Amino acid sequence: MTPALTLWRDRDPAAMRLPGIHCGTLDGPPDDPVAAVAQLAADGVQLVQVHDPVDLTDPDGASAVAVLLLVRELTSHGVAVDWTLRMGDPAQWRALSHLHPPATVLRGRTGAETEEHVVTAWRGSFHIAKCGYRRGPGFLEIRDHRWGSLRRLVVQAPRGPAFQGLLDGVPAVASASTERVLRGHLRENLLHRAGRYLWWTPYRLRRWPLSTTIP
Repeated sequence: MTPALTLWRDRDPAAMRLPGIHCGTLDGPPDDPVAAVAQLAADGVQLVQVHDPVDLTDPDGASAVAVLLLVRELTSHGVAVDWTLRMGDPAQWRALSHLHPPATVLRGRTGAETEEHVVTAWRGSFHIAKCGYRRGPGFLEIRDHRWGSLRRLVVQAPRGPAFQGLLDGVPAVASASTERVLRGHLRENLLHRAGRYLWWTPYRLRRWPLSTTIP
């Protein structure tokens, strides 16, 4: 059976052929993406290849969210990701444009049509700390560049387990009550809906960026 993920200690194609650069495989996204990716980064992993497309047209969404959380955490740690994204409406790519750019974006439920203009725009606009947060006592400060200009948001962080679970990488089932509580975060695109699930899109900033280090 083909593994779901392949890990490398270098992202350069020539270096990837050298002994010791390939560092194993994983059968699927980890259950705890925050802790697992922190360990991968500490172990020197620089590239993760995701072999199956992330399918946002899947009405369930569980598989898609599991990989999106993984990509979010890898991006947070500066680890490159080789992945493919399938979208029903490629025009919605900007909500995910803070994630490491996919190699391919596909349109529709089963089609193989590629959206090269989306990939080009994504790559051209991607930079470190494009949408991330740092946490203070009872609040989150968020920097969001996804729509071109910088938005600084300060949101009160609920102390309930549901919101803490989102920060910890545990998606929430998109029930009516959940959406009512988190409506503001949905409106600000701090939460993303994939099938039946909601997941927290900004990643934790490992270093707070200076104004001279980002566009």
